Amino acid sequence: MKSVGFPVAPPGWHYDEDTGALMRDVIHRMGRRCRNWDYRGKGVYQITITLDDRRSQALGRLGHEEKRGAFVELSELGRLVEGVLSELPNQWLGVEVLGVQIMPDHLHVVLAVRGRQRKPLGAIVGSFKSKATSRWLDLLGRTRPSAIGESCASARVPKLWAEGYVDTILFDESAVANALAYLADNPRRLWEKRAHPELFTVLRDLSVDLGQGRIGHFAAIGNHYLLKAHSILQVQCSRRFFAYARDAKGVIQKGLPPRIESDEFRAAAEALLEEAAHGAVLISPCVSEGEREIARQAFVAGHKVITLANKGFSPLYKPGGRLFDHCAAGNLLMLAPVGWPYLPGEKKMTRLDACVLNRLAQLVSGPGAVDVVYKGIAPEHVDDFARRAVAG
Repeated sequence: MKSVGFPVAPPGWHYDEDTGALMRDVIHRMGRRCRNWDYRGKGVYQITITLDDRRSQALGRLGHEEKRGAFVELSELGRLVEGVLSELPNQWLGVEVLGVQIMPDHLHVVLAVRGRQRKPLGAIVGSFKSKATSRWLDLLGRTRPSAIGESCASARVPKLWAEGYVDTILFDESAVANALAYLADNPRRLWEKRAHPELFTVLRDLSVDLGQGRIGHFAAIGNHYLLKAHSILQVQCSRRFFAYARDAKGVIQKGLPPRIESDEFRAAAEALLEEAAHGAVLISPCVSEGEREIARQAFVAGHKVITLANKGFSPLYKPGGRLFDHCAAGNLLMLAPVGWPYLPGEKKMTRLDACVLNRLAQLVSGPGAVDVVYKGIAPEHVDDFARRAVAG
């Protein structure tokens, strides 16, 4: 299934013609969504639910005041939805609503399931959506078709919610705190996005000069004028030069000295950041931990960075976490080869992916490129894969 103006969707998916969102062709009931996770048992979740008609902005109005900052003034429907959410603990014993953020076209809720439930999480979400829909129809003065013996099609009953929902399992207190902070920050993020639409618009085909008369085609989001900087410097760091400290489970230990930090890494990072302080733009595939650390330091200092990804961006994509603020400040451009389109879920970074991204960074940076050794892969093969990845 393909919508006009959008790239070919992956099997089982399609692009919504109104919103541009990549949607599943079939929405399954969400009894189990994460392999080996018991959705009837205890857990804490961040849940996102969207309106069926996101263009309606029917849940509220985004506002901004100097002292208050960005906020959402709820509509009558938004207040109705907020009320239904507050009733979930009465309907489901052991369920607690930790946080709610209602946006004009969607809502986020952090839900804690403190005790085992008779039905899975999908039933809890479904009961909320059903009750909110019923009260919304009452608000509109409409009657459900089943109550008068008519079909949905003949009664033309409007639809409130989009199919399905998104849930993220929050495994510890830190994840819960981050989710609640994200909810609270949502209005500001939307305000920034609307204030700088050019920085948050996904470009499906940005032409980039690769030197020697060659043009590469990339999906992009962010400040594409960074490509016009007087100097673009490639960041390339071997894994043996830098490694974060990690615990026994492999989780990065923030605040602790790195496990590996060589003299070569410190010298390279210092030189790159010094050039960035004088207007150079850094370009990095951010594959190794050293490359990610240099990018992190550059962002903290307010410098400009171009990143390369091994898959494209969904039509409604926006950078997450602190990258959002760097994007809003005009300090970030994210590129992905058009030949590597967006696919739902994670895409594993292969050795070939990393080599191709390093080669593309070389080509984009031009005089600012560094020598890269492609162990086990012939340079001409890397060139061939890179050329095909960005062919128009």
